[in-house]
Amino acid sequence: MSVFNALTTAVSGINAQSTAFTNLSNNISNSQTVGYKATTTAFQDFVASSLASTASSDISDSVSAVTVQHVDNQGTASVSTDQLASSISGSGLFVVSKETGATTSAIPQFSSQDYYTRNGEVYKNNEGYLVNTSGYYLDGYMADPKTGTLGTALTQLNVNNIAFRPTQTTTLTLNATVGTLPASSTNPTSTSQTYTTAPVTTYDANGEPHSVGLNWTQNSVNPYVWTVSAYDASGGGAIAANTSTVTFNTNGSIQSVTSGTGASATTVTASGATASIPITATYGSAVQNITLNLGTIGGTSGTTLAAATGTPTAKQVNPLAAGTTAGTLTMPATILGTTTGTAQTYTTVPFDTSATDTTGADAVSAVWTQTPVTGATTNPVWNLTFVNPYTGASLSDSYQVTFDPATGAAASVSDLTPNPNSPTPVPGGLSALALTVGGTAYTANLSNASLSTASTLSTDTSSLTSDSVATGTYQGIQIESDGSVMAQFDTGTQLVGKIALANFANVDGLNAVDGQAYTVTAASGNARIGTVGANGTGTLAVGYVESSTTDLTSDLSALIVAQEAYSANTKVVTTADQLLQTTIAMKQ
Repeated sequence: MSVFNALTTAVSGINAQSTAFTNLSNNISNSQTVGYKATTTAFQDFVASSLASTASSDISDSVSAVTVQHVDNQGTASVSTDQLASSISGSGLFVVSKETGATTSAIPQFSSQDYYTRNGEVYKNNEGYLVNTSGYYLDGYMADPKTGTLGTALTQLNVNNIAFRPTQTTTLTLNATVGTLPASSTNPTSTSQTYTTAPVTTYDANGEPHSVGLNWTQNSVNPYVWTVSAYDASGGGAIAANTSTVTFNTNGSIQSVTSGTGASATTVTASGATASIPITATYGSAVQNITLNLGTIGGTSGTTLAAATGTPTAKQVNPLAAGTTAGTLTMPATILGTTTGTAQTYTTVPFDTSATDTTGADAVSAVWTQTPVTGATTNPVWNLTFVNPYTGASLSDSYQVTFDPATGAAASVSDLTPNPNSPTPVPGGLSALALTVGGTAYTANLSNASLSTASTLSTDTSSLTSDSVATGTYQGIQIESDGSVMAQFDTGTQLVGKIALANFANVDGLNAVDGQAYTVTAASGNARIGTVGANGTGTLAVGYVESSTTDLTSDLSALIVAQEAYSANTKVVTTADQLLQTTIAMKQ
């Protein structure tokens, strides 16, 4: 081996140890960096003689250093003061985005390059994005703000302007005294009592509000037997015609409940059993099942009858009724709302114009809806239409009724259907409104409708209640162990989004970039992205961060070895220099 070749070999050794020194220095510097993955240095020998057909003793070998990543090494999970911090236990990586610095309509723009990291120490920035301490934006799947359904498009998680979604209604509860008992249990006589609830607001799966009311009617033969039906109190026809039967004991408690008709009817009579009735509503293409809870069989609370001399719960909504002459309908004296209120509605209880109809085809309700008047201190303009409450079908033109703001009395009525921009006065006013029910023409008299000049109405909204939670005060954000990003309200938590994790066939083949992040390479394979636990990504420990995998003891020991090896290579260079000088001196 020539002296020159020995000098070249020593220089390669110096370069290789410099690489090792650089890697060790980087590890030691990042010993406190969250999510940092320490690297190691591998050395490989280049045998120069292997390139020749025969071995030569005067050809020197050399060495090179290769930096080896250990992205798959698990760092220790350390407690964090950051409540949004998360540590991955497994081989997954957080999917993150990098801001470009540009904005569109004040919305930050992001690079199309996908990044991956183990740094889960995130916080909410002033725009509502979840950003880690290296400035990368956490990606995931956002939930639909109306339905709470998790989306499928990967995007930056943003928790700004979170509004409470009303929860879907599953149960209605009635606490009311729907009527009084007959004076004599041995010789009872029917009094044809009725009871109607104030409509209760319910919510569907999309958080959209609806109204449901109940109509109770005493049996004309047995006064202990009542029928109850639910209806869409907005007149939208979401609830089909339905009737259930409730039989009361002589003490006013419920004796039995029968739901359905014919072969599908079910009767509950067991003492202490829940007295409930199923209600089925159809909103769009979605069917919503609601249970009406009346109390218990034999119970003295919930739905009851009062003693003969007692006072039942006051009726809250009036129905239409048959007029004194054939083909006429009338509305009793009814206060629809107030002259100063806004967005008020009133729907009369379904009235069946045919005594033999059991399908609701001949039913009618009057739907009143207040019309906004811009800039007015009073709002006395209402729209009126007649509908089939079980189908939502319109049975008349649309009318506009104006009330006197001083007295609340109806002042005029016009027909909007021929030309909404030019209402036509109705001849005969509210006493001669035309509608058609079941193919039969009717004239309705709604002149007894009025508004109250009081600021509020004393409507009983406590009898019929819903289990929906309609409002909530926002309190903050929390992350759960399954990666769900939850909005915290004083009334509960709701899903905002879900963190995405990625896995690779070879995570050590990823390309390291600034901020403990990585990008995809051919060696790593494509990212397999999903939620926590999918694709072998592992689990999350919330409230923890993953510590650096730097082993200071090992690295400091390796630093000593690298230093000595570097010094030894420099000694070879020095010795080779002396030999060369000696060789040159031979000529002198």
